[in-house]
Formats: sequence, C-alpha cells, structure tokens
Amino acid sequence: MSVNVSKRKSSSPHDEDWRDRWLFLTPEGESQLPAAVAALRAALDEPAGGERAEIERVEHIVLHGSYADWLAYLRERRQLLERYLERFDADALAGLVVDVLWNHYLLALTVPGEEPVVDAERDRVQRLLHRIHGPDAR
Repeated sequence: MSVNVSKRKSSSPHDEDWRDRWLFLTPEGESQLPAAVAALRAALDEPAGGERAEIERVEHIVLHGSYADWLAYLRERRQLLERYLERFDADALAGLVVDVLWNHYLLALTVPGEEPVVDAERDRVQRLLHRIHGPDAR
C-alpha cells in the first residue's frame, strides 16, 4: 500500500502546495527499495531492522518529511549500494537498486528545488549504473 498522498487538502485544484510536488517520485522507491535495502544490509551484516523498519522509514518521510529528507534517504541508499559493490560486485540485487535510484533521479529533473544536490547525486548514480549495467546503460 502506497502512502503517497498529499499532506494537505486544498480548497481548489489551483491551490496545490508546490512543496509536495516531490511526492510523485516515491511510488517505485516505496514499493521496491525496502526489501532490496534489507537484502543489501543483510549481505553486509549491517543491522538496521530489516524490511519492516525500512518500510516504516519510507512511510515516515513521505507522511512527515520533505523533499530534502527524501533525497537524504536516497543518498544513504546509494552509499549502501556502493559498500555492497565494494564487497560483492554487480549482481541482480545491485541492478535493481541502481535502476530504482536512476529512475528517481531522472524524474527529479521535473521537481523544483534542491537542483545542486539532485545533479550531484544523479552523476554518482549514473556512474554506478554504468558500473553495473555497462557504459551504454541509460
């Protein structure tokens, strides 16, 4: 179940709070990252509470956090993927995680705010994408 809902009811369709526009980015992350992140952490023997804890963290960010909080969450997941790749190299799990991150950062091009952070992370994730799927991956 997605928690990707607006935090505020608007009185008219034109009264949308622009600060919530980032929420359209989260469905893939909400549905695919928790299990994958739990598997990465388990492989690395990093304690973090498993898939349920990851789901709760994502839900908390979506319901109570900001775009900057979501970007910080994704940055931490990219760093986790880098640690995984140092130890295990590329595999299907790494491919899934990098694909979710890459898709997110492509969609993030349409969200105003945080552009320098998004641009830097997109570059880092693109390097991982090429490492995992090859230099022609897009």
